Amino acid sequence: MSVFISVVSHGHGELIKQLSCLATLAKKFTVVVKLNLEERTLIPYLEQNRIQYIDEQYGIGFGHNNNVVYSYCKKTLDMNEHDFFIVFNPDLISDLQQIDKLVHYMSKNEVKMASVNLFKDEKFILPDNSIRNFPSLSQFIKSFVGLGNSAIIDKGTVTNPIQVDWAAGSFLAFKASHYSLLKGFDEGYFMYCEDIDICYRSSLLGEPIIFHPEIKMQHLAEHANRSIFSKHFYWHVSSVIRFLMTKVKLTNSKSSID
Repeated sequence: MSVFISVVSHGHGELIKQLSCLATLAKKFTVVVKLNLEERTLIPYLEQNRIQYIDEQYGIGFGHNNNVVYSYCKKTLDMNEHDFFIVFNPDLISDLQQIDKLVHYMSKNEVKMASVNLFKDEKFILPDNSIRNFPSLSQFIKSFVGLGNSAIIDKGTVTNPIQVDWAAGSFLAFKASHYSLLKGFDEGYFMYCEDIDICYRSSLLGEPIIFHPEIKMQHLAEHANRSIFSKHFYWHVSSVIRFLMTKVKLTNSKSSID
């Protein structure tokens, strides 16, 4: 059983070198960095620290990038169905022990998909709102106009591993066979909601994601501009529409089968 960690870098080279987290993880696990634009100064660092990298197919979406890494791990690095595939943001900080604990739990309890407890600070005081209930259209609208988000789950009330609807794509761990069964991320999403979508599709298969409050990592999240004139706003709205339409379609399809 091996662990493969997928990291997408979109100009994150200096941050990756500064944090040195991936270099630490690569001492025990197979780390693969997918470059989404040309970063020639990062490549020597990756090679020096025995970090695998894919330097092609620039400008594709988040989910598509991770699917490319998954395919590379299977075809080139001999990842098999018993291994674990972890989607890991370049702005996360974790040590080896946290990954070990998660993989041990998933293996022991036959968990197919899991996430961990993300915080905005190194002392693990400021929580990242990284676990939520599946959103409705009204919740999306309220969130867009600044009226809060009732889909957010208060992590402070969670003390043991529990099932949740979805967790942020900043960190998602999969049994490799389950990622394959899901056919990876839906590449129709360029950015935003692909994490909701894959968690929703997994739940329909009877495999909800398991959140682990005791496994903690720091997330140096910088949220992109979402003004109505930004491309991020467009990506977000189009992804919301796609998810809501897909949710209805998949739910109806499952109901007809049942």
